[in-house]
Amino acid sequence: MCEEPRRFISRWWRIVIVRGYPKNDSLVTIVREKQQLHPYGLNILLVKPGSSLFSRIFNYVSHVSSFKRYDYPMITKTILNDERLKDVVTVTAWDTANNEGYSKDEAFAKTKARAKNILLQMESRCSDVLLKIVAWLIYKLLPCFIQSAVVLPSQIELLKKANETGLPLVLLPLHRSHLDYIMISFLMVTNNIRNPLIAAGDNLKIPFFGWLLRGLGAFFIKRRIDPVAGRKDLLYRTVLQTYIMESLRAGHNMEFFVEGGRTRTGKPCMPKSGILSVIVDAYMDGTIEDALLIPIAMNYERLVDGNFVREQLGQPKKMETFTSAIKAMWSTLMGHYGIVKIDFCQPFSLREMVQTFQAQQNRTPLRSSPKQPLTYTMSNSSIYGTDVIVEEHRQLVDSIARHVVYDSSKSTPIMSTNVVAFLLLNKFRDGCTLDKLVEAFETIRLELEFNNIDIAFCGENIDIIKHALDILGPGLVMQQRQEITESVDGDQSYKSNVVIAIRPVSILPNVIELSYYSNTMLLYYVMDSIVVTALYAELQSQINDPVAIAENNITVLQNTLVNRALKLCDILRYEFIFCRPCQELEDIVLETIDKFMHKGIITKEEKIYLEDELWSKRYAKNFDDSSDEEYQREQDICQIKYKLSLSPEHSSQMEFLHTMLRPLIDTYTCSAFNLMKLVGRSLCERDLVQEVLNEIKTNLDGGIVNYGESLCVDPIKNSFKLFEKWNVLECHTQENIKILYLKEDYDKEMITKSVYDTVAAFKWTNMKNVN
Repeated sequence: MCEEPRRFISRWWRIVIVRGYPKNDSLVTIVREKQQLHPYGLNILLVKPGSSLFSRIFNYVSHVSSFKRYDYPMITKTILNDERLKDVVTVTAWDTANNEGYSKDEAFAKTKARAKNILLQMESRCSDVLLKIVAWLIYKLLPCFIQSAVVLPSQIELLKKANETGLPLVLLPLHRSHLDYIMISFLMVTNNIRNPLIAAGDNLKIPFFGWLLRGLGAFFIKRRIDPVAGRKDLLYRTVLQTYIMESLRAGHNMEFFVEGGRTRTGKPCMPKSGILSVIVDAYMDGTIEDALLIPIAMNYERLVDGNFVREQLGQPKKMETFTSAIKAMWSTLMGHYGIVKIDFCQPFSLREMVQTFQAQQNRTPLRSSPKQPLTYTMSNSSIYGTDVIVEEHRQLVDSIARHVVYDSSKSTPIMSTNVVAFLLLNKFRDGCTLDKLVEAFETIRLELEFNNIDIAFCGENIDIIKHALDILGPGLVMQQRQEITESVDGDQSYKSNVVIAIRPVSILPNVIELSYYSNTMLLYYVMDSIVVTALYAELQSQINDPVAIAENNITVLQNTLVNRALKLCDILRYEFIFCRPCQELEDIVLETIDKFMHKGIITKEEKIYLEDELWSKRYAKNFDDSSDEEYQREQDICQIKYKLSLSPEHSSQMEFLHTMLRPLIDTYTCSAFNLMKLVGRSLCERDLVQEVLNEIKTNLDGGIVNYGESLCVDPIKNSFKLFEKWNVLECHTQENIKILYLKEDYDKEMITKSVYDTVAAFKWTNMKNVN
């Protein structure tokens, strides 16, 4: 279960890229048929006409009418008659009678009516007829702005086999766009698989579109479940939990976004375990015998929803309205968004995963409690909302959620726009020629192919890059033709060459949008960047020492480097999931170090001990309480040191890797600096975020911060979570507003400065002195 999942992805699979749309209709048909019949990918927007006259004239209507019919039973009465819900209604009615002055009968009637109203506002009314009508509309409308929507045929077959098991399918996609759930439902319906019920925020319950989404399988959940901070809305939570569990019992498939909302940065968000905890509860209390969890990753050459720049600059999110939805749809239909790729990971059994993590928990129990088997209590569910949560259950659900997000992120298809944005921001920030970009693109492409990463492009590199530049547009990337004069045969004659100079738009706010596309690539290089950044932090004094450079003798101990890398992973714990829960992060760091040795960036040297030292260590070992294996591992680590290569080629590679995390390090450093301004006072989260944004703006203007994408709200909020985890910050909620202040032990400037120093240690950069 915890091994690398088989993803049914051929390393040689590519999507044919067609730049623009040919005017010749027959040529369009030929090109699209070739796309659809490609052996490693299927464009699901294309339908081959049938043999009958009707299917030739009304191709899509004929195709849609052939879909398998499913019933989607309503379970309203079953939920309202649920014994657990009745108990909660009674308890809530008693509280209402005691607190609001109602009689018992009035309170009971009012509470029962509210429970019914919650359910009616929440429940899906999935319609097979409406699903088919919308499928026809998708066939007609999506090709207006989407070049192709591709999935592997083997993955479709995998879904069909999973559907044939009769177990509920729990679809767990990463969330990038509102188009995500539309595409997944479209793919399920067109392949005769039961459409899932989809958890949606009630902000989408707008006129007409709310009705439409409900008919397509959406059930609506309040964005803020508890209207009053500190008081759990037990009735709402119970209705929601009962609805999900009874839907599973009735045979419905389920779909929800384990991240909660759409990513604003291009990186996966940390998982939220609320609905997943209910799914686990449904298995553990016997409501369902098992379920198949299916992680899903989708990617777009260009994000259909526009961008999230306003929000990342600190402006409030605009609420969805009927008018804004119509405007967004019209704007989308007029755009060109390239390719969409859907990647289904291998389904895995919920039962097997629970059993695996239970066994793992029993082998490595919580330090604060004796070893004991995981037990089940209905009150464990975070949705159900009691205050008592068994720690083992919380860890179980969190581990499954993190496993899903990790697998999905590693399966995310790489688009040409991701690679181009990544190179421009991290390697060619000051600009480059097209030839240089092609050369670097080829190197990245070979690395991705070697590591069997799903890349959604094919053809000549120069054509792929031009296509990506066209999709990104002049607002994100500037292209200029420049004439360069070179001497020929000394100073006797000259020739002029015209080159295309390419430069990222690295000013605000454009650079934030460009970084969204770049961050998808960052997931595949994050551990490399972690180790290099840790190496820089550890070797600052040596790299700045001319003697050490002259003697070509810059070294670092393995355990020192590993500890530095682990510390940086801890700082960025809310930005990335570095490994599966069943893996040891230290092992991943050591594997990354081994990779650098293979590339020649560092070389391993064994520490040489004198005979007296060896005798002393052997003698001391006899009195050591640790096991021989642990002792030997510790000694082996301590004896290994690495020597840094000072060649220009390796220094350039390291600087490239180091640059990737610099925007985040700068953000966290500025956030830590603002802790000192919090001494002796408290601020609401919004005001503190604004202070950090102002600090970053000041540093950008002063040249202290070099990356405009550091000006980003999400990492700032994540840094606050980190400081809370470190017990530096305290959070108190007052009238649904988060109030932040320093804990008593840290409410001193000198102590908060130590927190700043811990983060700022990783800010150092520049290998120029080495070259």
